[in-house]
Amino acid sequence: MRYKLLVVEDELPIREGFKYFLDDDPEFEVYLAKDGDEALSIFRAHSPEIVFLDLSLPNGFSGKDVLQEIRKLTSRTVVVIITGSCEEDARSIIGQLSFQYILKKPFRFGYVKEILAEIVEKLRAQSSSADLSA
Repeated sequence: MRYKLLVVEDELPIREGFKYFLDDDPEFEVYLAKDGDEALSIFRAHSPEIVFLDLSLPNGFSGKDVLQEIRKLTSRTVVVIITGSCEEDARSIIGQLSFQYILKKPFRFGYVKEILAEIVEKLRAQSSSADLSA
C-alpha cells in the first residue's frame, strides 16, 4: 500500500527536502503545501494518512487552525507537528488537539525516516486488525 503524505511547511528548503528525500520512496505519495489554505485544499482532495504540519504558517490559517480543521474531518490521520519552539511551547499552543509526534527544527531527514517507519508500522497494524474484524 502507498501512503499519502502531506507536508505543510512555509520554508521552501524544508518542503524541497521532504520532496527530495521521499520522492523516490515507493511507500509514499508526497504532497506539499506552503500555507494553511493550500494544506486544507490538498487534505480535502486527497485525504492523506500522514501530515507533517508546521505550527508557524503565513497567510491566515496557523498550524493549530489547520490541525483543528483536520480533526473536524477525521481523527485517523497521523499528524507530526513541526516546530522551531521547544516541545512544551508547542504543546501549550496546540492544547488538547490530537497529534502523534513533534519534530523539532532543525532536524535530520534520517530522523524523519525513523518516524515514518514507526508510523507505517502502526498504520499497517491498524489495517490488519480492521481487515480481521471485517
